[in-house]
Amino acid sequence: MGLTSEQKGRRAKEILEDEIFMEVINGARTSILTQWNLTSFDETETRESLYYQGRALDEVLRGLRTLVADWTMDQSRNKNKKGRK
Repeated sequence: MGLTSEQKGRRAKEILEDEIFMEVINGARTSILTQWNLTSFDETETRESLYYQGRALDEVLRGLRTLVADWTMDQSRNKNKKGRK
């Protein structure tokens, strides 16, 4: 059985507010940027790999934020429906 949008939204919010999770994400991002800055311009493959690693982190966060936003929108719609009755 799949999770509801509310369950997904709540869980995503918990994850985004988790200090350990965000510490790990920020540490990974810092590491990627540091490594990228230490490469020379002719290390194209390494630089591209690091770039895509950073993008992957961004996509994970975007996905979680989208779940929270969808849940928030659903809550807002439900409140508006109840208010009209």
